[in-house]
Amino acid sequence: MLIVEDFFLIAVDPRTGLPTWPRQQQGAPLLTAAALALDLVVQARLHLHDGLLLADMRLPLAHPLLSEAAQLLQTPALALPALHLIAQRLDPLPQQVLEGLFRRDLMHRSQHRDWLLRKQVRYPLRSMQARNEALQHLRQAVHNDDDDLHGLALLLLADICGLLPPYLQARDHELAARRLLTLNGADSQATEVLQIFAAIRAALLV
Repeated sequence: MLIVEDFFLIAVDPRTGLPTWPRQQQGAPLLTAAALALDLVVQARLHLHDGLLLADMRLPLAHPLLSEAAQLLQTPALALPALHLIAQRLDPLPQQVLEGLFRRDLMHRSQHRDWLLRKQVRYPLRSMQARNEALQHLRQAVHNDDDDLHGLALLLLADICGLLPPYLQARDHELAARRLLTLNGADSQATEVLQIFAAIRAALLV
C-alpha cells in the first residue's frame, strides 16, 4: 500500500466518503501531492540537489500516479513549488487516488448532486480491514525508529491536517509530536531522506 493510499484510508470519512480533517490549512490536492512526493522519497526516487528536489527516472515506477509525479519533477524545484506543480498538473489528484482505491474494492463509489445540481462523487469505505491496517501503521510509527519511513510519512501528513488527536492516545500523541519536531533540526548532517521529509513538512506548514 502506498503512503498516499494509507493516508486516504485514514482521512476519508467511512460513511460520507469525503476527505475530512480538522485542520483546513492545506487542501486535499496539496496534501495528496505531498503524500506522492513522500512515496517517491521512500522509494529512493526523489533526491536533493543543491537544496532542490529532483526525481530519478532511470528505472520505471510501478504505480502510474508516482510515474506522472516523478515526470513532473525532472526539473529541480523547491518543495512548495514542486508540490503545487504536482497538484495542478495531476488535477483532480485526490479523486484519482480514490478511484484507484475503488477499483481495488477498498471503497465504494457513489454520485450525488447538490441543490445546484453539481455532481459530487463520494467514496464510502468498503474494507474496514484496510483502514484498520492503515491506522495500525500510523499508531505503530510512534514507537518505531526512522527506518519506518512509511510510518513517519503518515505521522507527518496526519499531523499537518490535525488527524493525530482523534487516533492517538494522549501519550502517543506527545511522542509523535516530539518525533516530528526533530525534523525541524534536520540539517546537512541528517540523511537525505530526513532532509526531504523536513522540506516537505516545512512547505505544508507555510
